[in-house]
Amino acid sequence: MRVLILTAAIAWFAYAMLRDHDRSGPHAGLHGADLALTGGVLCGVICFAVAVVMRRRAPAYAWILYMAGAATGAALYAAAPERPGSALIFACVGFAGSTGSLWRSVSVAAVGSVGMTVGILAQGRPAGELWTIVGMLGMFTGIRANHTREAARLTEQQNLILAERSRIAREIHDILAHSLSAQLVHLEGARLLMVGGRTEEALVRVERARGLARSGLEETRRALATLRGDIPPMDVVLRELTDEHRLLADAVCELKVEGEPRDLDARAGLAVIRTAQEALTNVRKHAPGAAVTVALRYTDGWCELEVTDEGGEPGPLAGSGGGYGLVGMRERAELIGGTLEAGPVEEGFRVLLRVPL
Repeated sequence: MRVLILTAAIAWFAYAMLRDHDRSGPHAGLHGADLALTGGVLCGVICFAVAVVMRRRAPAYAWILYMAGAATGAALYAAAPERPGSALIFACVGFAGSTGSLWRSVSVAAVGSVGMTVGILAQGRPAGELWTIVGMLGMFTGIRANHTREAARLTEQQNLILAERSRIAREIHDILAHSLSAQLVHLEGARLLMVGGRTEEALVRVERARGLARSGLEETRRALATLRGDIPPMDVVLRELTDEHRLLADAVCELKVEGEPRDLDARAGLAVIRTAQEALTNVRKHAPGAAVTVALRYTDGWCELEVTDEGGEPGPLAGSGGGYGLVGMRERAELIGGTLEAGPVEEGFRVLLRVPL
């Protein structure tokens, strides 16, 4: 449709410039099929049409052609005042205004407006024709403003896409870190059992590690669903995590839910889930066998998650990992306007997360 409209506009311009009008008057030699006028019209139309085709693939050459088209339009405007030579100037200035480079588009507008001004003043035309230049510059300003808004919108869209990709990458990273850490616990236990000749118990550990690999894939699917806004109830997810911890650590893990359950957005829900996973993984690393209490509390405007353990001797995996678990949890909380406190208490360790409802 755009090509058809543009072709029709070019055909109308060529017809309006070259049609045989009344040849009387001081400009009779410049009317009709005069070779100079015909050559100027063809030159301007070709410059404009080729510039439109090349404006995306070769913007520098398109800019030169827009300049040449605007200059040709100014010459036609001066040579045949009663013909629509200004239409070529408007077309070149308008299309140049939609390009990325500001100074190139401004230079095309300057050529067109200066050329029209010189033609009006040199031929002593009515001063009212200067308003045509004002209209052209107004059109150019509007096109540039729209182009700037569109560029800003595209930039914002790209930033949102990058932020979403970073968010998904963080979630997948956390899932893998949690799943692989739990598998490592079982595989290390299986190794120690096999060294002691307890192969049957070692096989049970290996089976559990395989189950964790399978659950890690399921957790990945759950995280992607949560990112799309399909958030499962927090008490259900935390109950699954506490049951998993009981199975892995063979220790007491109690869940308490206080207050009236409220809805969380995707980021807050993921923060609660990942913090619970990281805290329970740390317990299995640093205090295996310790009793753990997971408390989920809903207060006015806030959701709190508290994970406390009774402490114990560090396990064989206490030195594994990069040591960035607490840092990652704190960053996650701060990104959504929440807080995280983590540190030793009288008989163990406590992690407290607060996220806005």
